[in-house]
Amino acid sequence: MQAGDVIIHNDGQYGWSAVKLLAIDTWPDGSETFHCLMYRPMRERPAPDAVAGLDILGYHAPIDGADFRREWQVLCSPGVAQADLVGFVEYLKLTDFPRYLEFTGQDVEDIAQRAIEHYQAACALGDQERRHEAIDEYTVAIDLMPSFFEAIDNRAFTLMELGRLEEALADFEQSLRVNPDGNAAFFSRGECLLKLGRHHEAEQVFLEGTCRFPDHRAQYQRFLELAQSAGKRRPDASGEPASAFPAPADAPGPAPPEQENAGRPGGTSRWWRFWR
Repeated sequence: MQAGDVIIHNDGQYGWSAVKLLAIDTWPDGSETFHCLMYRPMRERPAPDAVAGLDILGYHAPIDGADFRREWQVLCSPGVAQADLVGFVEYLKLTDFPRYLEFTGQDVEDIAQRAIEHYQAACALGDQERRHEAIDEYTVAIDLMPSFFEAIDNRAFTLMELGRLEEALADFEQSLRVNPDGNAAFFSRGECLLKLGRHHEAEQVFLEGTCRFPDHRAQYQRFLELAQSAGKRRPDASGEPASAFPAPADAPGPAPPEQENAGRPGGTSRWWRFWR
């Protein structure tokens, strides 16, 4: 079996399955990963000349090649077309950026420069309180360089300013996947959970933070206590907890915290300062 093969299998219950092999990675221990374009299952055995018209179920899945070698058979070898590679290219972009650049023939310095330009434009828009436009620019920077955690964090902070906490939480989790030691993202993830009323999850974050980031233990401890007591507070007329989240004096993050932020909705304070 090799890249470009279409392989098939009949499991006797659901009918025929077919995949196209986009690439095969071989590892030092002899195991293989088959990068597959997945077709929808069929009742009848597909004909080789019908492959081009098969319905696509998924554009990429990395699968252990052992079962393929044992149980599947090659139907035909039409090769890999550029259109087949959409999912594989996106996978490389998110998991192996150097390989992605090599595979697509792009220059790392060019990509980095373009990402930085969009990032700087986003920072400038944020300074002008044009938050929605800033988010768009951060998104372009992140799309160019998925590991650009400063851009991910800044987009998340901007989403927090807009009250879009679920989206901000998703960004902080994305940031931690590419930069697991990011204190700003870790703490802010807990803050988002706290403000969303997910108190137990917030407690777990702040508790872990007291050990994981010892230089900021006092701050994590303070917010741990806040999370533990938040569910017991009597809600105000708006339905929100009666007490606001304080602006910490020793907050973690990429820079010392700003104590006041007149541009934030409601004029409330924030602990973070945007990356620059």
